[in-house]
Amino acid sequence: SLLAYNLTNWLRTLCFPEGQKSIQIETIRTRLIKVASKLVKSGRSLYFKLSSGFVYQEFFWKVLQRIQLLKLE
Repeated sequence: SLLAYNLTNWLRTLCFPEGQKSIQIETIRTRLIKVASKLVKSGRSLYFKLSSGFVYQEFFWKVLQRIQLLKLE
C-alpha cells in the first residue's frame, strides 16, 4: 500500500493541473481509477472508451495527456 500511495503522490505532483494538485487520495481514486470504461481493439490500435456519463472526463483526459508528455529515461 505504501508503493501505491507514493505512486499516486508522484502522479499528482507531476501530472495534475495546478488547481488540483492538493486533492485527496480518495478523490484521485474516484476520478481516475474507478472509471467505467472499455478497452477496444480495432486493427492495430487500442482505444480507451469512457462512459458518456462520466462526470470527470475532461480531467481524466487532461491528466492522461500530461502523463504522455512526461519524458522518462
